[in-house]
Amino acid sequence: MKNSSVVILSSKSSSTELEEAFEEIIAMAEDELWVSVEFIYGSNSFWGKTPDEEMSEDEITGIIDVGDDQETIYKIISLTHEIGHAIHDRDKHFKNTKETMFSESIAWFLGYKWCAHRGFVIDMDEYKQMMSKCLNMYMEME
Repeated sequence: MKNSSVVILSSKSSSTELEEAFEEIIAMAEDELWVSVEFIYGSNSFWGKTPDEEMSEDEITGIIDVGDDQETIYKIISLTHEIGHAIHDRDKHFKNTKETMFSESIAWFLGYKWCAHRGFVIDMDEYKQMMSKCLNMYMEME
């Protein structure tokens, strides 16, 4: 399942295929983005940036916490979104944008594109459903 082929991931994919894809996405994110992917209890996932003052040349740029109480496809979707935050945080023009809806929306976009570019394409209907659910929660909080 390496980068030479495209893998379509959905809730209908086999558990083996999903687990392998999840592990490969984690390995690529840690290697390419210098992040640490860790697991936390529950169904929420988070991106935490390493503070600039703590950053050194060989320091990880942040931690992606993935909730362990999710089906594997949703772990993949959550990880993809948090990867988007890690990428967004590196953009010199927009990283300090404080608008929640912009940051959350762009993270959904950037994470999806990053994974798809590496051969892991998440079923768009399932991805959009999760994205809409999460974005709606943020709109309700504002």
